[in-house]
Amino acid sequence: MLKLEDLDLERIGWAMQDDHSMGAEFYLNLDTGEVVIPGFEEDLSAEDIEAGNYAYIDRIEAYESYRHMEDFAVSLPDGRARTELEQTLIRSHPFRHFKDALGHFPEEREAWFEFKDAAMRVVIIRWLVGIKAIEDPDASLGGGDEAGQGPTG
Repeated sequence: MLKLEDLDLERIGWAMQDDHSMGAEFYLNLDTGEVVIPGFEEDLSAEDIEAGNYAYIDRIEAYESYRHMEDFAVSLPDGRARTELEQTLIRSHPFRHFKDALGHFPEEREAWFEFKDAAMRVVIIRWLVGIKAIEDPDASLGGGDEAGQGPTG
């Protein structure tokens, strides 16, 4: 089993958020904790994958990314930034409009990146626990599924 502190959570998060438009696939090496891109960084055979030494890193679902934007917007104090960000979420192309709106609010933009990093950390840890790559860090606290309860979970 891997240790959470030995994993590059940023790289795993990057793999989960990649749109796969270049045809790349991402795997987590369950022995070393490295993120592997077959054909680019390492030769990875079907036998290696079937042997259980690698876990495919799925792309995060759009609804989950959307929920992160919603949670962030409602976490802001009442004001122009919150109103504009909430309005972007009910328009067509909410991801694009959300990003554009953040450009008008530098402080909120920085806060968004911190919020998103924290939210992705929860997603990554939940995934790692689900594939049994790490032990549940919340299990030692006697809690349930706190990892799935939001970015501060």
